[in-house]
Amino acid sequence: MGTIYINEFGVRPWESIYPTNNPTFTTTTLIDHDFNSVWESWCDVMDKLSDEWPVKTQWHSAITADFNSKTEEYLFKKNIAKMLSSEGLCKKNHKSHIYSTIKKVPREPRKIENFALKGSHDSLLIIQKAEIKIEEAWSRMTIFESQITPEKIGSFLDSQANTLLCRFYDAETHAAAQFIYKTNHENEILLKQIKDRFREIKIEDIHHYINKTQRP
Repeated sequence: MGTIYINEFGVRPWESIYPTNNPTFTTTTLIDHDFNSVWESWCDVMDKLSDEWPVKTQWHSAITADFNSKTEEYLFKKNIAKMLSSEGLCKKNHKSHIYSTIKKVPREPRKIENFALKGSHDSLLIIQKAEIKIEEAWSRMTIFESQITPEKIGSFLDSQANTLLCRFYDAETHAAAQFIYKTNHENEILLKQIKDRFREIKIEDIHHYINKTQRP
């Protein structure tokens, strides 16, 4: 059946039961029957947008702030450091005591390792037009360290110019890739790329698509 898409105003994380309807923001969701297919569709879109939004950063929160010992905390940091390049940072927020990790990922979408993004509710891809220092990027992302909510996403996007947030979901019946961004003329290029490639459906028809049934 191929990848389809839904376009909605507001901040609408796929798993959230309390999305926001604020028209200042738009959520565009690609949906397919498995993660590899929706990832390929996401890459197709981003391939055409990499000149406009070349900077790609992956952020992940460790969630738990509790360690049984200093040794356990040391081993945690050591293991994380093995996975980070010089363009990555794992740091503890001394107010919350929560660790979060941020790293630059390749400009070319298909070179991004997607395992950590697959179905993770604690990860984000940040797509930007201009480079910022990794320490500054980490500091801005601490808003999400305990929970990624629609309200926090809206607040973050309000403070960031020329930024797309991407999230991914993987379930037994389907997978989704989401673009969440400010509703403005500059971001119309994203929606055009998606409209040119995929069929749009209404949110009420999603279950027909997932179950491969026809709408009555």
